[in-house]
Amino acid sequence: MRSLCFIFFFFTFGSIAAQTVSGVVREKGSGLPLPFANVFVNNTTKGIATDEEGRFTLSGNFPLEIELVASFMGFVTQVKTISFVGNKEVEVFFELAFNESNLSEVELKAKRDKSWERNFRKFENVFLALPDDPYKSQIEILNPWVIEYEKINPEKGANYIRAYAKDPLLIKNEALGYKIEYHLQDFRMLRTGSRFSGQVFFRSLNSSDSQEQFKWEQARQSSYISSLRHLNQSILLNVSDSVYFQMFRVVSGQLDRRRTDVFNLELNETIIPLENSSILRRPLGDNTFRIFLPDKIEIHHLGKKWGNDYYKDIFTPISWIEAPDGYYDIDRNGVLIDPTKLILSGYLARERVARALPLDFEVKSTLALSNEKSQVSNSKAGFQFNKLREKVWLTTSKPYFYPGETAWIGGRVLYQDPFLADSLSRVLYVDILKPNNEIVQSATFPILQGKISGALVLPQDLSPGDYGLRAYTHWSRNFPESDQFIAPFIVMEAGFIPEVTEAAKESFPRNIKVKSDYELSDSLNYRMMNLQLTFMDEFDNPIAAEFVLSISDADQVTELTEGSSLEQAMDWLDEDLPESFESGLNYPVEYGISIRGKYVPDNRRQPLITPITIVQGDLEDFGQVLPDSAGNFWATGLNFQDTAQIAIAAVNEKLRPIGSVELNPIDKPNFNLTFPKPAYRKVTIRSEEYFLDTSGDYILLEEFVKEETRERETMAERNYGYGAPTQEVGPKELEKLSMEEILGLLRLNRNTAKFGNYNFGETVGAPLLIFDGSPRPYMQSGELLDFLLNSIEPSQLLSIKVYSDNISKAVFGMAGYAGVIMIETKKGFRVNPEIETKFNSEGFQFFPVLGFTAFPEFPKAPSSDRYLAKKPTIYWDPLAETTDGVFEVKIKVPYGINRFRIKVEGRSLDGEVIFEMIEINK
Repeated sequence: MRSLCFIFFFFTFGSIAAQTVSGVVREKGSGLPLPFANVFVNNTTKGIATDEEGRFTLSGNFPLEIELVASFMGFVTQVKTISFVGNKEVEVFFELAFNESNLSEVELKAKRDKSWERNFRKFENVFLALPDDPYKSQIEILNPWVIEYEKINPEKGANYIRAYAKDPLLIKNEALGYKIEYHLQDFRMLRTGSRFSGQVFFRSLNSSDSQEQFKWEQARQSSYISSLRHLNQSILLNVSDSVYFQMFRVVSGQLDRRRTDVFNLELNETIIPLENSSILRRPLGDNTFRIFLPDKIEIHHLGKKWGNDYYKDIFTPISWIEAPDGYYDIDRNGVLIDPTKLILSGYLARERVARALPLDFEVKSTLALSNEKSQVSNSKAGFQFNKLREKVWLTTSKPYFYPGETAWIGGRVLYQDPFLADSLSRVLYVDILKPNNEIVQSATFPILQGKISGALVLPQDLSPGDYGLRAYTHWSRNFPESDQFIAPFIVMEAGFIPEVTEAAKESFPRNIKVKSDYELSDSLNYRMMNLQLTFMDEFDNPIAAEFVLSISDADQVTELTEGSSLEQAMDWLDEDLPESFESGLNYPVEYGISIRGKYVPDNRRQPLITPITIVQGDLEDFGQVLPDSAGNFWATGLNFQDTAQIAIAAVNEKLRPIGSVELNPIDKPNFNLTFPKPAYRKVTIRSEEYFLDTSGDYILLEEFVKEETRERETMAERNYGYGAPTQEVGPKELEKLSMEEILGLLRLNRNTAKFGNYNFGETVGAPLLIFDGSPRPYMQSGELLDFLLNSIEPSQLLSIKVYSDNISKAVFGMAGYAGVIMIETKKGFRVNPEIETKFNSEGFQFFPVLGFTAFPEFPKAPSSDRYLAKKPTIYWDPLAETTDGVFEVKIKVPYGINRFRIKVEGRSLDGEVIFEMIEINK
């Protein structure tokens, strides 16, 4: 959970008798008075406007020290710290400087663009309220045009976006009944968190409606009791048995025990009840106090209803507070003196301006909360749905194609919550649709870490015309149809080419620049291009980027007006689900090729909830799933191309097949939208040279040819020694640790033999054990633990590798669904008895199942001993990425090409859109 630091420069009220502060506000330089300037005590409702001579007087029960703020439209705000120590009356003089850089409202509005809009959305979420806060719809910045953004690249630390406002932000909060004047001093948005600070003046809204006034009072009281200020006051005053808070000390150092999501299991294990009286507090003088925290503190907010993702049996908001220095300081009203001394996470870190109260707010003893409970609960559910959404963006190697050509496809998946990317879909469906929405061609491609690569070989008899390209995931069917990708797909008639009046030009500002350098050299059969692309931010610093790269013959390929750019696609990130949206999430996430079916028992005595075993080939992949109470089952995670024979059977406790199974096809969604039609006209090709991107004409790589002719690899051959594991225990640890200690290091739960549920909404079994390259299937949790603890001597092992995250374990298919433990022994060490791994298919039913679509990879290295024929697409790489901000590639180019068009489209790792169209004349 992210922590967010927000600073209002608080102070203490009600410490001594009434005081008076008076003075004059003048213009700096001229000395002329500024009538009707605002003067207010920071973060209160106490303020006044100057008279015609620029004078003001404020009286009240102020603390010993306050911050007094003077502001005037078009001038720089000034803040002064005022001390009443030894004085009841203080005189202050302000001189406000004219804001030379202030832009007019018209000028600022003219600067708006999509990048500004997107930053403003982020700004609202950080500054006003989180998206799932019901107050979000009731608070508004009335003058958003005064806000500007810039990207800061510090000498040390990560880049961040800074927001600044030349004039005070005028905010109307109809949830709490305040009009707020916020003088923004600092605002920073980082990838890991955000912070803001400024001076605040509250004015109470007036309403003749008594019910509205009562609603505001109720909401103010509710916001107060859930605040850090109230918690601090409870600790300071040693309020026992609070009806609003329950605190627990978080026990650290339990690396060998994986935390569960059950509160009753964690109580007195990883969390210990903490009484207010056990927290040390010490007065520091001047009405300030120091609070000492023994450890990280977990706080349950009682009396509120807000779902949490931490415990499945607790339904109240949960927060955590932690003092890095072991303490933090507050004033007598519970206000944090230095916000950097306390780390907030969970519910308390959600506090924004929408729930901020002035420090002179009077707390009442009777608090009514019932109205907010259901509102917050419903909003939370809607927000969680929105976080789970994903949408595909695709681009093609050319803007149009001819029958028989290969259309190479690349793209990315956009996520409403990027942190869920590893838990969402890994299967993409692509369709070519006729204008009447009839599907003429379909394909299925894997999604690898959010990236997409594929190709469609168009039929020779495909009729020319305007088609639509649709892409979606099975999971996205739970959400509105607009979450599907749709773009025009033009199939041209032979001998014709589309013509537009102007080539595609992107209008959005490009903060990221792409610089190209190249060299061309001649050989006997082709020309060699050494191409270097350098990606730089606005500070000319290299940036990391992932992008789709296409290079075409600019004389052969007409660039059409872009109808589905990544910049346009990212507008979807700003679209929330409608308030009326409801979904049963009936379409599961797919982690690979999926199978849906039903188990039919032989007789009524056989239970419907019987394990279903699924085997691909000779144990090339395997897995077990449980059907529901009606016998329906769903299995996902298989990884193969074309069609494979899948053996399926329900097995009893003796591992013997029983009953029968039926497979139900996975249908395609209806399409009720209208796909866009680009504006162009057909013209006859003038040149006699007419070339196509026909995949069969390319000379494929030698390695690719071998791969097509070799025998199918076994699972062990594919996975033994696979990549970088999630965790690894090497010889040094194996020589000195016991197996129990090793399992603790690997975070394997010693009660369930599980790493945890890393698959959204799924129940997983025991991890797959691969022992010296040989998989040991069908091991239950108890059997696996017994084998690890009793059959293996750690000192006789070379390594234990664990693949438990969704990226590293994906290659293991269904067999690795719950993670993989890969053990390699020292030479000559054996464990008996050996487990038979040959698949016995007796009693199983076999079904042909369609896998991922096989497609011709773009030949990036054609044969060197053959003359290269001209092609429209010279180079294609949908998975390109930079190294230290630079992408380099050597490209074999056919003779006769005089103009190259390089198209780059993608995103930086910070999420900024990259688009560049470069033409080279040579």
